[in-house]
Amino acid sequence: MRLTRLYHSEGLSCGSHTQLNSNASNHLIRVLRTREGSSVILFNGDGFDYLCTTLNTNTKKTLLSVDSRTAVSNESNLSITLIQGLSRQDRMEATIQKSVELGVTKVIPVICQRSNNKITKDKRLKKIEHWNNVAISACEQSGRCTVPIIADIVTLGELPDLLDAQAQKINLNPKAEISLKNIKDERQSKEVFIGPEGGLNTDETHQLQQMNFTDIRFGPRILRTETAGPAVISAIQLLWGDLGS
Repeated sequence: MRLTRLYHSEGLSCGSHTQLNSNASNHLIRVLRTREGSSVILFNGDGFDYLCTTLNTNTKKTLLSVDSRTAVSNESNLSITLIQGLSRQDRMEATIQKSVELGVTKVIPVICQRSNNKITKDKRLKKIEHWNNVAISACEQSGRCTVPIIADIVTLGELPDLLDAQAQKINLNPKAEISLKNIKDERQSKEVFIGPEGGLNTDETHQLQQMNFTDIRFGPRILRTETAGPAVISAIQLLWGDLGS
């Protein structure tokens, strides 16, 4: 039977005890019906899975003993940044969840002309916090021990400051003349731009070209924004990453 995996932001060391926060405690005890003496895996982003044992069934402060740790080496050999045009909440959630499962390293949400850019500072902070939780949940499910970075929401004009000058840069454009398989590029760092619902306008496409993004065509069909990112990440992992192994 597969053991429950939970993210725990605090430091972990074998032979010690640790206490879950109220949300994790409630989920473990009340939702998953975990009993005292049960085995649970915790991870905190340091590259290890920690095998733990529950010492009580307190739904607000579950105490666990940290029994052993195992190194986890399932991160991709590629560093993939998904630059996602801001879309509706459910679509952003789906994009982040699937991209994390597929091995993305970082997600940068970008406000485009066809995005809803009427977002207050408070709403931005709440969105980032929620998307971080989506990423953590995807790591719990997929077995990843490294939680990808969910960057702050930026405009297209602010994007250059966040880019890696050495990375291969790709922009999905159904009007492009070349496809992904035509690109011969062995760089380990990839940055992929996906437009929002309705796509990018001509000026935005030109801006990305000025940032050294290469327009590529990805198949004969136009994909939804929440489909495009995970689909391209899968193809990149297959061509140059760990899905081809």
